[in-house]
Amino acid sequence: MYDEIFRPIVAGLFMGWANVIPGISGGTIAVIMGIFERFIDVINNIMAFKISRKDINFIATLVLGIAVGIITGSKLLTWAFQNHSFYTYSFFFGLILFSLWNFRNEVSQFRFFEFVAGFLIVVVPYLFKSGQSNVTSVEGGFGYVFLALAGVIAGAAMVLPGVSGSLLLMLMGYYEAAIKTVSKLTKVLTGGLLISDFLFLLTLGIGVLIGIGIISKVLKVWFEKAKLSVLNFILGLLAGSLYPITPAYHGSGNVFGMLLWIAVGGLVVYALGKFER
Repeated sequence: MYDEIFRPIVAGLFMGWANVIPGISGGTIAVIMGIFERFIDVINNIMAFKISRKDINFIATLVLGIAVGIITGSKLLTWAFQNHSFYTYSFFFGLILFSLWNFRNEVSQFRFFEFVAGFLIVVVPYLFKSGQSNVTSVEGGFGYVFLALAGVIAGAAMVLPGVSGSLLLMLMGYYEAAIKTVSKLTKVLTGGLLISDFLFLLTLGIGVLIGIGIISKVLKVWFEKAKLSVLNFILGLLAGSLYPITPAYHGSGNVFGMLLWIAVGGLVVYALGKFER
């Protein structure tokens, strides 16, 4: 019951929230929740048309959680990060820091090259974060082609721990339009979602699914050929993800409050681990 229903729904909810905010990775949440390798396996089974009933239950509950997380996160977490960014990032910092401490036990042998590669993949994009332009509307066939390509890149990033799909959408100029359009889903019954909004979400969504499929296949092969290497790579991704969410980069607050929310993040990781066992 826990592995097939509760854990995928909770993981999906947190992954949906994470993918709304630039700097937080849905893949990191998948690692924290212990579903990352299972997720990769299920995606590859779907692509190979070898999906089982357990796979269907897993992916359906996960997608349900992600959908709820994205829809609610587009409003709730956006408000939290805009109004209390310092303490909100403190919570996520504690969540990832303590997860990193736990994940190190999965790596039987440290490999410097794979660790540094993962670390730099997360950190380097933030060096180019400033100065990006925003796409306010999508027009013409080529506009939708570029939107789909942006979705492919963001989808691949959403799977990788530590790499923020939202950040890459921001760098490509689509983040603001995407988050505004997603927030309109709550107004679909009142006519607040236009045809152009639907086409935007459909095109971006197809791109994201393609990106998830491609990166999942790559990771599956890598897991099978050199699991120790990919675990060190993921360790580097997790370590690198601490840089962009360091609370000091996101407003100001008192040290006690920061430590308190870091501790709360750590307690969440501890509670999830105890519940899993």
